[in-house]
Amino acid sequence: MYGWRGRLGIILPGDNAVMEPEFNRLVPEGVSVHVSRLRLVHRTEMPDLALDHANILIDTHVNILAYMCAASSFMLGPDGNKALCERLTKASGGLPAFTTTTSMVAAFKELGMKRVSVLSPHPPEIAAYLRTYLDAAGFDIVDFKALGLELVDINNSSPAQVYRWAKMLKTDGADGIFIAATNFRALDIIDILEADTGLPVVTSNQNAMWMALNMPGIRGGVKGFGRLLRGW
Repeated sequence: MYGWRGRLGIILPGDNAVMEPEFNRLVPEGVSVHVSRLRLVHRTEMPDLALDHANILIDTHVNILAYMCAASSFMLGPDGNKALCERLTKASGGLPAFTTTTSMVAAFKELGMKRVSVLSPHPPEIAAYLRTYLDAAGFDIVDFKALGLELVDINNSSPAQVYRWAKMLKTDGADGIFIAATNFRALDIIDILEADTGLPVVTSNQNAMWMALNMPGIRGGVKGFGRLLRGW
């Protein structure tokens, strides 16, 4: 039986080509990943559309719901993001639910990251919502770079490109580095970037997996993908 330790229910934008492969690489023995994909609509419409998918995923007997469109969750602001989690829980008949934005904040706190340097592949007008969210959540921004990439280019960026972009961040005085977006291939460079900067590195898919395992009580850690996942 797949998922004998736990089944993770994932709600994902239809054009995301990165999150699903990365989650399947991160998932530990006995845990399975089950994805429901949103049709392509405007970011502001995705949260409402996700409610039907939450109701569908309960048929797979998942233990938890993760809403994996980072931009449409941080665009809601802290109160709106919290409300979305509550709506997903209600739509699924009571399953615990979180977004990548929820797990981002929780991961920063877990690693003691108060002052952060941020790399966002999004266009500046979208990335501005992320900066506003972090300000509202009480974090200090040391440096913030928005790359302004199109969706297809975010999906197709290589780990080497992500590394070079991340190394351009100013990190003096920072407690850690955050690389945003669930369709940005940052997973493979986390350990390398941590070694080269001496700072903890958090990425959207990594922090979501950390929370997806922690919430239902799946312990043991996943090595090779940064301090956050190494063990708890």
